[in-house]
Amino acid sequence: MLSRRFPSMAFCITTTALSLRSPPPTKILTLTFCSNPQFTHSIPLESSKRGLLKPGLYLVGTPIGNLEDITLRALRVLNSADVILSEDTRHSGKLLHHYNIKTPLLSYHKFNESQREQAVLKRLKQGEIVALISDAGTPCISDPGMELAKLCVDENILVVPIPGPSALVAALSASGLATDEFTFVGFLPKHAGSRRERLMVSANEMMTQIFYVPPHKLHQFLEETSLHFGDSRQCVIAREMTKMHEEAVKLVAGGTSVSRKTIYSLALRKFGKQLEAEDDSN
Repeated sequence: MLSRRFPSMAFCITTTALSLRSPPPTKILTLTFCSNPQFTHSIPLESSKRGLLKPGLYLVGTPIGNLEDITLRALRVLNSADVILSEDTRHSGKLLHHYNIKTPLLSYHKFNESQREQAVLKRLKQGEIVALISDAGTPCISDPGMELAKLCVDENILVVPIPGPSALVAALSASGLATDEFTFVGFLPKHAGSRRERLMVSANEMMTQIFYVPPHKLHQFLEETSLHFGDSRQCVIAREMTKMHEEAVKLVAGGTSVSRKTIYSLALRKFGKQLEAEDDSN
C-alpha cells in the first residue's frame, strides 16, 4: 500500500496517431477563462461550415497511438485550415495522406519555432486559418506552440483549443494513483545538477506527480528517483497506452518485502532494453 506520508509518482512514455469525417452542426458559443487576475481571454467556438470557421490559431489534439482517438471537430479543422503547423511533417504527412486531407504542412518544432513565429503571425493577421499539431497529443503541453499561442493572445489573434488526446491524462486515469490532486512535471532538465534540484523538490511533494521520460532515459530516471524518493513510493510506468499492445506496470515498494533494488531491476528488465531499442530504430 502507498504510505499517506509520501506523494505518488507516475510517468508516461508516449507515441502518436490520426483521422476524418464531417461532424453534426454546432452552435457558436463563447468560453472565457482567466489564469491571471489582470487578464481575460474569450474563445469563440466556430460553427460547422468551413465558411464560418473564424481565422485564427487552432490548437488541435491528435491521437497518441490509436488512429480512432481523434474528434470529428479536429478532423474538420485540419481539413479546413489554410496551413497545418507540424512538429514532424513526415510523420504528420502520413496522417493527412491516410485520411485524404490535402492541407499544406509547414514544419514547426523546437529548433525553428522562434524563426517561424513572425511568418506565422503575418499569415494569421492576413486572415488565414492556422492549425497547430504536435506528433501526438495536445500541442503546447511539453511540445512546441506555447510561445506562439502567447504571441497570438498578445496580438489579439483568436486562439482556439480543439480538445483531444492527452498522454498525461490517459496515463493518470488508468494508473490507480490518486487523481484528486496531481502535478504535471513533464520532462526533467538535461543538466544533472538542475535535474537533481527538481527531483529534490518533487521528493517533498504530497500529490501524484507525472513525468515524461524518453525511452533511452528510463534507466537513468529510475536510478535517480530511487535515490531521492525513498522506499515508500508507488510508481506506475505507462507506455503504448492506446496502441494494440497496451502496457502498464505498477511497482510498489512501500509496505512490501520487495526491495527497491529488486523493483528497479524488474522495471529495467521489462522496459529498459526494449525501449532503448525502439528509440534507436526511430
